[in-house]
Amino acid sequence: MLGIGIISPFLPEFAEQHGANGFWIGMIFAGFGISRGFIMPIVGSVSDKTGRKVFVASGLFLFAVISQFYPLADSIITLTIVRMVHGLAAGMIMPMVMAYTAELAEKGKVGLTTGTLNMVFYLGLAAGPFLGGFMSQNYGFDSVFHAMSALGLISFFLVVFFLPESKGKEPPARDEVLTFITLIKYSYVKAVLIGAVAITLMIAVFMSFLPSFAARINMDPDHVGIIISIGIFLAGVLQVPFGKLSDRHSTLGKLLQVATGTSIGMFALFVIPMCPDFKALLAAGAFLGLGAAVSAPALINLSVGIGERVGMGSWMGIFNAAMSVGFVVTPLLSGVIMDHFGIDAVFYLFGIFLFLGILWAAYYIHKRALGYKQA
Repeated sequence: MLGIGIISPFLPEFAEQHGANGFWIGMIFAGFGISRGFIMPIVGSVSDKTGRKVFVASGLFLFAVISQFYPLADSIITLTIVRMVHGLAAGMIMPMVMAYTAELAEKGKVGLTTGTLNMVFYLGLAAGPFLGGFMSQNYGFDSVFHAMSALGLISFFLVVFFLPESKGKEPPARDEVLTFITLIKYSYVKAVLIGAVAITLMIAVFMSFLPSFAARINMDPDHVGIIISIGIFLAGVLQVPFGKLSDRHSTLGKLLQVATGTSIGMFALFVIPMCPDFKALLAAGAFLGLGAAVSAPALINLSVGIGERVGMGSWMGIFNAAMSVGFVVTPLLSGVIMDHFGIDAVFYLFGIFLFLGILWAAYYIHKRALGYKQA
């Protein structure tokens, strides 16, 4: 996550150097999500049978290698291809790591354990822009990508030598297994998947297009990096307490916690276009981080319970693929909106999307509260 975060504030500028408009900036970010979303359900399902370590190690090695190709990209097409291969690497890692962690969680402490994992994810993203800014300023722009490659390689060797194998827990008896097709009929599963898309949507808009808005009000890149880092940092450090909170809730309570956090993020998106300076944007970014901190641990807590019924690797692959939808749709649609209506419209429109998503999820939460299944 540190390797991914290290280039996020600089990628729009890097793309614009290759002549990218709003659509292609969106495509560069979306390419990562497209390939990641494609590969994750596949590796998740296979890992339940063959083991998870080989996918984590292979993904980290590919991550390290493809990072070296960013400085070599000489056109917007080749840069997009590099991003898509980068997404494949990430897709081999993320569901496996989440499956490992879910299987290690003690009963009654799922939110605490997965909240700790989320904290590490977000802190890696938060530290990335700081490290990227330091590397770029002192050692040149290409050094950012070399640092990302080095981080991937270090992680690869740590995994090879220290991570034990895992094939998951013994599956339940055949007549107790619920397939995904069966599970999607349940209201709370639909609400979980809507929540996954909503959370990634608000994070994707924030990280992908805040630099473009900041440039409009003549804010320098260092301040942009600080805003993104502080927002993601808050999302990280608050994961553990809100993870503990989710452990105390019933399924319905966890769903309501997800909806509350998403509502806070929606408020932050609406406010961003009204921010005139660094301090105001910093406050908006902090609120968005708070929204992610409230909602994400409860969402993953719910997901662990589903994974125990259908296979942790398989479900985490599906769950992460749903999250990738946000990372695909958001940059592409945002790029088109920015080209035609301006950067302010990006944040207003996705704030509206979040509001509609909350209403949609609330419908299924209501059905869950009544004890129904909604096919």
